[in-house]
Amino acid sequence: MRTRSLLAFACAAFAFSAPAQQQLVCPPGPVVSGKACEGYHYHLQLYRPDTRKFAGATGVNSFASEAACERALDTQMKRNLAVVDFFKRVKGETNYEPDRVGPCHCDMTREKTNPAYLADAQREMQMRNAEDIRLRVREKLLDSKQTSDSELVRSLNTPPPSLPAIGGSRLVAIPTTTTVAAVGNSPEDLRSTTSVDTRPPAAAALDLPLVDVTGSAAAPQTDPAAAPSALASAAGEQAPPMTTERIESPGPDIERDIAADEGAAESFITYETERIQNVLRAASGISDGTVKSQIFEASLQRTQLLSNLRTLIEGSGARSRLASAARSARTEEEHLEFAAKLFGKDIEPHWAPKEAADVILPPDPDIESEPERALRDTTGRFNDEQKRRALYVMLARSQPTNEQQLWLVTVIDSFLR
Repeated sequence: MRTRSLLAFACAAFAFSAPAQQQLVCPPGPVVSGKACEGYHYHLQLYRPDTRKFAGATGVNSFASEAACERALDTQMKRNLAVVDFFKRVKGETNYEPDRVGPCHCDMTREKTNPAYLADAQREMQMRNAEDIRLRVREKLLDSKQTSDSELVRSLNTPPPSLPAIGGSRLVAIPTTTTVAAVGNSPEDLRSTTSVDTRPPAAAALDLPLVDVTGSAAAPQTDPAAAPSALASAAGEQAPPMTTERIESPGPDIERDIAADEGAAESFITYETERIQNVLRAASGISDGTVKSQIFEASLQRTQLLSNLRTLIEGSGARSRLASAARSARTEEEHLEFAAKLFGKDIEPHWAPKEAADVILPPDPDIESEPERALRDTTGRFNDEQKRRALYVMLARSQPTNEQQLWLVTVIDSFLR
């Protein structure tokens, strides 16, 4: 199985829809119009894993230049998406969501006439909340067998910006010390960070009668590895060689079906994930910040769509139309044909873009406002192509519930007929 790089999703951390993006920037103030910008920052909506909710943070970062802000934003996205990828791909927590990050813009949180202004107490409270969420994520990583010196745990400690904002607090870097040899710690040697019950375990005693052992010495122990050979000899047949491969038996086999489901999903999703990697690499050379932001948002939506599609493929069964179609898509043409059946013929130039900006889908307000309503429409208001577009929007911008997943498998099955 081909390994997916953690950085495949790192550049795609703009995890917000068009309405959410408007909330992740400071509103322009009438008093400061035309005034030179004294600092730049980006808004955050941090995902808290213990409550599964987002906490807004607008005053936790500030930079003296837009270039410094862009560098810090890229670092923030890569580190956060590496953590999200670990929990989704390695630990199987498909509901774990990335932080929502806004674009770099002029920091209005220090302008008293602006609605986004933050007093010192409010700014300090946001920093405390952001630090508490960081510690919650760190605790969850340690509970998932990640060592304290692992790259994921270390990445949670974002270093302070090298160019602090004008008027902001000055941070002095800690002096370097002499490096010492690192000591490796096994994950099994670490203790859980959650609270434990320190009371002594309850003990039970049973008064059992003694049994007289008659006969000769205890029976000799039998080597478990020799058991198949002994049984075969008693039957007059030659024992088959021991092997780690599972022998397929006739009839339905649940384990084989699960492996087929995962294989069908993995082959298609891995191929399409590499396609998004190529888009993000090409987008890194674009100088237009607005276009770059739209590419990042479209790429993250594609990442979310692929994650949801993996869940639907694995949950539909190995013999379903969806799993069979995903398993049969091997060449580039077959991948595009499969995508067109699911999301419409108009998706092809955006699904396999020749330029990075081609990944951006043109807006369709009627469908994007309520994609589920369009999919469930029975009045004829929406045609099949519009319903396929609604399927794309729903998988790219939401996390379907278990009931919705069962319904979506039925919808997709009708598209593949």
